[in-house]
Parts: sequence; C-alpha cells; structure tokens
Amino acid sequence: MAWTRGGGMVRLALAWLTLASSAALAADVGGWIAEQQKAGAQDATPAAASCPQIVARAAADATALGAYQAAQCYLQADSPDLVAAKAWLTRSAEMNFLPAQRLLRSLLVAEASAHSAIRHCHDLGEGRQLCHGAATAPPVAAATN
Repeated sequence: MAWTRGGGMVRLALAWLTLASSAALAADVGGWIAEQQKAGAQDATPAAASCPQIVARAAADATALGAYQAAQCYLQADSPDLVAAKAWLTRSAEMNFLPAQRLLRSLLVAEASAHSAIRHCHDLGEGRQLCHGAATAPPVAAATN
C-alpha cells in the first residue's frame, strides 16, 4: 500500500512538472512569434526608390508586413503623410502585427498630446534635461538719433 501511495505521489509530481514545462514551452512559442514579427519589421525598412512598388504591392496583396512597409514609406518620405501612414498601420494592426500596433499607438499618443511651443524642459533623469521650445524674444535695441 505504501508503494502505490508513493508511486501516486511520484506520478503526481511528474504530471505537475510536465504541465509546468508545457506552459513554459507555450510561452516560449509566443515569444518566438513576437521576435519573428519584430525581425520582419526591422527588415521592413524600405528604400526610398522602391516605395511606390511597396505601396502598390501592399494595395494588391493584403499582408500585415506589406501594410507596415507601406506605412514606413509614408513616414520616411521627404514630406511625411501621417494620414496615409496611419491608415496603413491600422490595416496592419488589425491583422495583429505587433510592430504596427505599437507604432500606431505611439503616433496616436503623440498626436493627442499637444506639445507646448513655449520654452520648457523635460527631466531625463540622472540630472539631465532636454530643453526646447521658442526662446523669449530678444530685447529690442532703442534707436538713437
């Protein structure tokens, strides 16, 4: 009787370890997929000369990576088109492409917070600051005749 009880405990422990390792593998697979999407997004930086082809390909073949690449073209142009970029990012994000979801969220947050044009500083930590904005008007010299 003691042997079966001990054997049952061993089987229970083995079952628990198997379950725990399966959960770890499932989490690892999810991390692998996210890493693959991230690597694909980093490789997706388009060359300026090929942007018209990238946009045409994305319009013809609806893939998340293609839409993301088209958005990158609009963002990296000499005069960026944020409306078109957001439309392509939305399309890619709706296909669960994580880099597109993150970039779209960042663009929306940046648009939502109107940044002051008055001179001000941001604390960067470790005693460092980033100061920017319009400087105060220089004093006007009085004309003497």
